[in-house]
Amino acid sequence: MSDDDSSKARPADTGQQGNERTLQPEPGTAVPPAVLTIAGSDSGGGAGIQADLKTFMANGTYGLSVITAITAQNTRGVRRAVGVEPALIREQLEAVLDDIDVRAAKVGMVPDARSIETLASVWGARLKKESDGGCHLVVDPVMVSTSGHHLLDPGALETLCTALLPLATVVTPNLREAEAILGLNAGDIGSVAQMEGAAQDIADRYGIPVVVVKGGHLEQQETAAAVTDVVYVQAETRVTRIESPRIDTQSTHGTGCTLSAAIAANLAKGMPYLAAVRQGIRYVNEAMQAAYPVGGGHRPVNHAYALQVAPVPRPTLHSPHPFTDYLRAQNNALWTKYIRHPFVQQAGAGTLDRNVFIYYLKQDYVYLKHYARSYAMAAFKSDTPEEISVLSGIAQKCIGESELHVELCAKWGIRGEEMGRIEESWASVAYTRYILDRGACGDVLELLVAMYPCLLGYGEASVSQAKDPLTVTQGNPYWPWLEFYVGEEFQTTVERGQAMIEELAQRENPSAGRLERLVKTFNDTVALEIAFWDNALQLHPTG
Repeated sequence: MSDDDSSKARPADTGQQGNERTLQPEPGTAVPPAVLTIAGSDSGGGAGIQADLKTFMANGTYGLSVITAITAQNTRGVRRAVGVEPALIREQLEAVLDDIDVRAAKVGMVPDARSIETLASVWGARLKKESDGGCHLVVDPVMVSTSGHHLLDPGALETLCTALLPLATVVTPNLREAEAILGLNAGDIGSVAQMEGAAQDIADRYGIPVVVVKGGHLEQQETAAAVTDVVYVQAETRVTRIESPRIDTQSTHGTGCTLSAAIAANLAKGMPYLAAVRQGIRYVNEAMQAAYPVGGGHRPVNHAYALQVAPVPRPTLHSPHPFTDYLRAQNNALWTKYIRHPFVQQAGAGTLDRNVFIYYLKQDYVYLKHYARSYAMAAFKSDTPEEISVLSGIAQKCIGESELHVELCAKWGIRGEEMGRIEESWASVAYTRYILDRGACGDVLELLVAMYPCLLGYGEASVSQAKDPLTVTQGNPYWPWLEFYVGEEFQTTVERGQAMIEELAQRENPSAGRLERLVKTFNDTVALEIAFWDNALQLHPTG
């Protein structure tokens, strides 16, 4: 279609034409800041401008691009790389700058000295350095691909350092790149302390406001389960260490491109330096955790994970229990009222009335019988051997917990046969029949959610109370009760039950209507737990 034909095909720009109308943004709609990537193209989609543009969108900005090189590559490696003519790089960059207000940019692969000089010339002439009131520029000094292919001509390193780095707001080298910039031998940076020194040296030598030295390839980490990156902010002469969970994954292709793009997007949105870097690092780490299989080599991260709208997100190392977090977040005040209940606080301090505690133990003995029945019902409703094993195991733990109640009562002269003749309170009847009703009317997930406040809450309330400075352990007759729930055996039971609920929720990916029902069930039983302890305190108030 020619330009003339294209213009004829466009709808008119005024109001309505026939049944067509021009859509306009709502008044006050925020326009996302424009962010530019100046980098090579990755035909495999995991790095370069493809990764950058995905990252810009996922982080709420509008992506622009200037292509510096074309590569033929996939997850296994780079087959060929051809640089774009410097004149065309200049034309691309000027075309963008002539029309669009660029708030930040990132530079990735620029293959040779002529291209770097062209880029630096246009940038220096058209845009001030950010420290002088101009535009943020994040430079990722790409030299070698993840698969080992050289992406920067050996003779271009000096030009990169002298012409481009002084224009940068942020520079993000990995260990080998930092060594090359400083003229060190490969392997000279071998510790976090040496990373800190390198970051400061690069910043001082080239006048860069922020230098991030990435530690993903550092063998001697401070913590085996973490990766440490260091951030040097020149204006503050301060180095900050940022630790992230170490991910055992093949999905590492394009992580450097993605980080520099995320930092640029964050700066464009007005974040302070350190916050922009910290948020960028977290974005990359979680994108690695959310990655799915693409290709047979070094796979890409999942750039779009942050755009996947779901009431219950996927678990990550930062947030391993998203369904649990979601349930509690719907009524944090109610949950806090439960786990910091006066009954637990008085038991921890040793000030609880003896009759209140005995009354509670008797009622809880009855409750645990129905609670065990509920877990047995959940096991009956389950259809995998693993779930049946876990649920029947928790039912057995309930029996063990009731035996603890018998032992504690025996210390106060209450015989075992008396426990079998207890009249069930209204609070216990209301609570246990509600759970059993959820089991009769609902499926296994709804039944487990109904029982969840008891399992999760006792585990959390006991740990919280054990840490309370007012808690007394020596000579406190109620400490053995708290100690049981703090103990490793019960906490392990909580973890197993929590893992099952999280897995069921992820497997189902419940709809909004289903979640609303589950949240109501959870909050109902939290309120019934509170009423259970209230009932004991109200019938036998402390003097």
